[in-house]
Amino acid sequence: MATNEYGSNAQLLALSGSDFEIADGQPNIKGWDVKDAQGKQIGDVDDLIFNPNNDKVVYLVVDQDDNELDLDEDKKVLIPIGLAELHESDDDVLLPSITVAQLNQLPAYEKGNITSETESTIRNILGGGAVAAGASALTGNEDFYQHEHFNDAKLYGRRQKDRDDLTSADQTTTSIPVIEEKMEVGKREVETGGVRLKSRVVQENVQENVNLRSEHVRVEETPVNRPATAADLETFKEGTIEMKEYAEVPVVSKEAFVTGEVSLEKEVEERDETVQGTVRKTEVETENFTDDSAKLTNKSTKLSNEESGDTFL
Repeated sequence: MATNEYGSNAQLLALSGSDFEIADGQPNIKGWDVKDAQGKQIGDVDDLIFNPNNDKVVYLVVDQDDNELDLDEDKKVLIPIGLAELHESDDDVLLPSITVAQLNQLPAYEKGNITSETESTIRNILGGGAVAAGASALTGNEDFYQHEHFNDAKLYGRRQKDRDDLTSADQTTTSIPVIEEKMEVGKREVETGGVRLKSRVVQENVQENVNLRSEHVRVEETPVNRPATAADLETFKEGTIEMKEYAEVPVVSKEAFVTGEVSLEKEVEERDETVQGTVRKTEVETENFTDDSAKLTNKSTKLSNEESGDTFL
């Protein structure tokens, strides 16, 4: 990400893909519709840009897709948090003081490339007064973000009554919920592997010896010189005699036999495993105050055993 010269050389970060998350009790406005003072669609909140030095949101990333104002639908722009207001009850973010002409003049947002020049251009377009590139006209590193454009309290202006109810002076009691997480360990079955059996048919050549018999008729003539007998005279007529020849030929037949079996069988084993994790709980610290303005000088709430990831807004 390009180094930004404002905010103690802070590198402004996008909420998406970071280790930060919206603080408990604060609305996550990502995905909310963004509308003008007349209720016309400008786009939606695509992301939030914050300063990691103080965990404060400084810009909304507004995606102008599906807008009703003839804006460039392929363009995303940065809107300072102090120029946005939450609707009284709907999940809408309003930009009552920003015109279509200003939206068209804003530079396109490029993730990871928010420079001081870009921020100065945004302030000039939105009427925040000229700021010299590199913040040379500023009295301190943080002064740029002290401008009303970055006053996140304005975001809740329309819902301030609900927020004031928590600290109203006419309340006689107030409380902080003490929350403690408990870890429950269960188990589920997951596939870790297996064995697959595949069968295929193969051929191989075999041979067997077999003894075959064949017949052959042979004609033999034997010279004889004797008087003909009565039996001979019986055959002394026309006729035919025959003798057939036979031969054996090989006959092949096949029969399948089961010669073995291959099977699958599972063995189940059990093991003990220790599961470790972290849980959070609320610890409340109190300190008396003596300020004449009757404002609390130091009242902090901290999380012990806090999980990875910070909260802000």
